[in-house]
Amino acid sequence: MGFKHLVILGAGSTIATIPKGDKNGEFSYTLDNLLNEKCFASFVEKVQALDYQTDDVEALCNQLYKEGKPLYDEFESLVRKKYASLELPEEFTILDRLVLSLTPNDAIVSFNWDDLVIQAYQRMSEYVPEEMLPILAFPHGNAQAVYNNKHYTSKRIVTGANWIDSPLNMPVDEIDYKSDVFINSQWHILDFYMRNAQMITFFGYRGPSSDEQDLKHLDELFAKNEICDKIEIIDKDLESSIQVAKGLKRFKMQPNWLFPCADFWHSTIAKHPRRTLSAIGNWNYSTKTFANEETLAEFMSHVGPLIDEEQKLLDIKP
Repeated sequence: MGFKHLVILGAGSTIATIPKGDKNGEFSYTLDNLLNEKCFASFVEKVQALDYQTDDVEALCNQLYKEGKPLYDEFESLVRKKYASLELPEEFTILDRLVLSLTPNDAIVSFNWDDLVIQAYQRMSEYVPEEMLPILAFPHGNAQAVYNNKHYTSKRIVTGANWIDSPLNMPVDEIDYKSDVFINSQWHILDFYMRNAQMITFFGYRGPSSDEQDLKHLDELFAKNEICDKIEIIDKDLESSIQVAKGLKRFKMQPNWLFPCADFWHSTIAKHPRRTLSAIGNWNYSTKTFANEETLAEFMSHVGPLIDEEQKLLDIKP
């Protein structure tokens, strides 16, 4: 089955992908500043008029779920609408590059509610066979994901009454999201890769306090991983990555396994697309370092031959 590279996406990866806004000029927000978004303005006025505090979104969600279920349902609907509306810009983005830079042995696990990585996967599959792209999973649900009793996909691909919306894992202590069949299936994917990845990259994921139970679970899984020897942290700058790395020291690992990056372009993924694992511990391994202003055509001219090599090894016809 080959060695595996697991990439875990957090809110910072979406912000890095659309720093100037999405296709329609809309921006993404972290949970901490979500209520600053204009689409929540009337909702915020409504709950503040009822003496609910809006400084802490996690506390607000828990309080509304217990005391004001209709308001909670309204908030969840607004959150879903907000994240479902985000669209990738027309130009070649970091997430497009990420999808093309990993192999079918690898996985991208997104804790984000937006579906930008699904959009990237869809449009990159027009250039590369899906058999040569990584697996995607969404353990916190996804605003555009739908599923049935056989598989899951995106509302951007299918329509109809036979599909069930993915739940969104809102920060509510009383809800057991893992009892949902879709969320449970996504955690199974993450469980497998967390135990079997030779390299793990955290991209824009900071391990917030609302994810404490998830982090404990990941800690337990990583303890069973006997082959991982590199964990890379990508954040908005080197200082931020170092701070995230300090928090991830909860995972039982050697100190020299942690590699904070100044940004995406300093990561192994950016420097060695589709060959990230070959570059581990091999100081003589060299591939072209790609400029962040490259177009899709320019990038494909570099990774296309690598994909052809992989297809020959797997005996997959293009």
